[in-house]
Amino acid sequence: MPPTKKVTLPALRQMEAKVEALESEISEVRTTLASVQDAVKENHANLIAMLEKCFGKSVHVDGDASLSVKGSPEKQNSPEKMMSKGNSSNTVRGDTMTEFRHAVRKVELPTFNGEDPAGWMSRVEIYFRVQDTTPEVKVKLAQICMEGATIHFFNSLIGEDEDLPWEQLKEALLGRYGGHGEGDVYEQ
Repeated sequence: MPPTKKVTLPALRQMEAKVEALESEISEVRTTLASVQDAVKENHANLIAMLEKCFGKSVHVDGDASLSVKGSPEKQNSPEKMMSKGNSSNTVRGDTMTEFRHAVRKVELPTFNGEDPAGWMSRVEIYFRVQDTTPEVKVKLAQICMEGATIHFFNSLIGEDEDLPWEQLKEALLGRYGGHGEGDVYEQ
């Protein structure tokens, strides 16, 4: 049989102090855990409210965290619908443009290498119209499309005028690379 240790009074008090310190820490951890759980519940409720607002529908989350959206799609309010309430032609146009934007979201801007500037501008204008591009962004997006020697020409234009408007860029490209042919498109 192994020898037994005698526990002295000071050692006993030291162990009791450690036990009390651990109990105190556990109490703090439980309090912190409870406040974290409350914050998670509040954030969850806020997230569900935001989803319902975005979808315009009732959102239900099951116990296994799967998400289901209840309500008919007709009740969904897109930004276009909300902006044009009361004007049915604007609503129809807004719905059509929203659907069109979603359909062409992955369409990329065509590149420009100096050939057929009028055709390139036509395709880019359609892209800008579909994507609802602001005038301030058009020239910056066009810069991404430049390839080959057109990059150097574009950089020289920007060097002369950092706030070059889109219309002025189109004129400069047509002047440099042609595209003002006589007659209609088929004759050109």
